[in-house]
Amino acid sequence: MKEDKIPKVFISYSWSSEDMTMALAERLMSHGIEVVLDKWDLKEGQDKYVFMEQCVSDSEIDRVLIICDKAYAEKANNREGGVGDETVIISTEIYGKVNQEKFIPIIVECDDDGKPYIPLYIKTRIYVNLSETEKYEEEYEKLLRNIYEKPLFKKPKLGSKPEWLEEDSVNLFPLQDLVRQLKGSGSVRKQNVIIRRFIDQYIEILKSYYDKDLNAGQQVYETWMKTKNVRDYFLDFLDALLETDCDMGRLLCEIFERFYNTLTCVKTFNDKANSYGDIECDVFKTLIWELFICTVTFLRHFEDYETLNKVLSNTYFLIDSGFGGSFKPTNYARFRHFSKPIEEYYKPESEKKDLFTLMGNTLCCEREKYPIYTKETLAQADLFLYQVFNAFDLVSESTSYRDSYWFPTCYVYAGERMYEWEKMKSRKYCEKMYVLFGVENVEKLKNVISKCTYERDMHYRGSFDAALAILNYIKIEDIGSRN
Repeated sequence: MKEDKIPKVFISYSWSSEDMTMALAERLMSHGIEVVLDKWDLKEGQDKYVFMEQCVSDSEIDRVLIICDKAYAEKANNREGGVGDETVIISTEIYGKVNQEKFIPIIVECDDDGKPYIPLYIKTRIYVNLSETEKYEEEYEKLLRNIYEKPLFKKPKLGSKPEWLEEDSVNLFPLQDLVRQLKGSGSVRKQNVIIRRFIDQYIEILKSYYDKDLNAGQQVYETWMKTKNVRDYFLDFLDALLETDCDMGRLLCEIFERFYNTLTCVKTFNDKANSYGDIECDVFKTLIWELFICTVTFLRHFEDYETLNKVLSNTYFLIDSGFGGSFKPTNYARFRHFSKPIEEYYKPESEKKDLFTLMGNTLCCEREKYPIYTKETLAQADLFLYQVFNAFDLVSESTSYRDSYWFPTCYVYAGERMYEWEKMKSRKYCEKMYVLFGVENVEKLKNVISKCTYERDMHYRGSFDAALAILNYIKIEDIGSRN
């Protein structure tokens, strides 16, 4: 139906439901529907039979509403009176060429057993039931939506074949099944079991992407690109976690700790390994970096600042070498990764050699997952991780420089607005930031934000603009300054 077309309906009824029919017709008119009714449109001197025939067969009539009560059903079945005449006309049209949706039974009376009175010739048709007072409005809305062709439930657009179906070497169905189980689980105990199974299965599937013979940056990049589908199942897993009663912050800390300690250790894949190169586990370090950014994107989307605080302030006990070694306390900066194979070996030879970052471009522009994980939200999450780093009293017993900051690889793709910081002018909004930074009042919030200063050297070589800090969006004195 065209948006500007006024819908038009004809009502067939018996004298026994005249009052109800008039009330329905008047209400439909008030809702923009042109109603053709013998009481209004059949004039003296006109042929009643011809009038009915024209109304039923007229292409301008979008719907024929058949008001069904006991008297109407009996007259229709016995072909008696005007109802009988209309029945002959309508049944001929129904069994002929007319659109099946045109004729809608409207139930206004039921028998003692609650069964609707409905003529035999339309007995199998889906009807609108206006006989029950408590459900009248719900059914009336259904009728309106039908006439205006605005259904409550719309058939979704046909999508494309899942990419993972083409990946014969990796079976991702177990992950899909466990996500479904998690969403349908009721008890905390069952949820915890499913979560553990998912993580175990996830790691086992990731292991299948290990290739000890990788010897080129392009191979690392192409392997990383193949992980998008398995990455997406982790994002579905995050969504499912929202429906559980688990401590999401504690769980995510454990997950990333396990991911790093398992997948960046060459002994995981070859317990007899006696050498380790920067290519061997690079794809997993790249993926962990991506998963961490995606997780922060997810938590920012739902404004789950309590979980964000746990994930960002946590002390992670991580291996200090590719062979495993001892576990040393450090912070989330360890999950930041600069892939030499991708950025230094492959990018200069690729068609995208002029980009500031191939990793950032690929994440933001080729690995989006709508509606949450977009180019801008992913880039902003990465920038966010840099901006808040100094606000936390983070520990590290590692001598590695990479544990002392988070470089926002994707900052060149971030938009100009960061609403968390701009909204801190509001005292009410500051309460959310108390949770994020683990403080109790505005003064303590100002104190931690004062550490988040602009660093001019935080930029790409050849780029004039450095990554923006929190204090680029708001002044200390403006925090909590407004109601």
